[in-house]
Amino acid sequence: MNPERWQEVDKLFEQALDHQPEMRGVFLDEACQGDAALRREVESLLASDRQAENFLESPVLEVAAGSC
Repeated sequence: MNPERWQEVDKLFEQALDHQPEMRGVFLDEACQGDAALRREVESLLASDRQAENFLESPVLEVAAGSC
């Protein structure tokens, strides 16, 4: 991915975070204007952000106990 494209993806990701999760799809419909690859990249970052958020919410001992 070239630097200009990355800047576009990052900018849209940051803007999407400013929207409520249930409104992000509507935002991306308008912001990506049919660019499916752009939307996939932004949605991938949003999914990673959700996973990281969920990870930090889990107590460490609880996570460790579940892995045994």
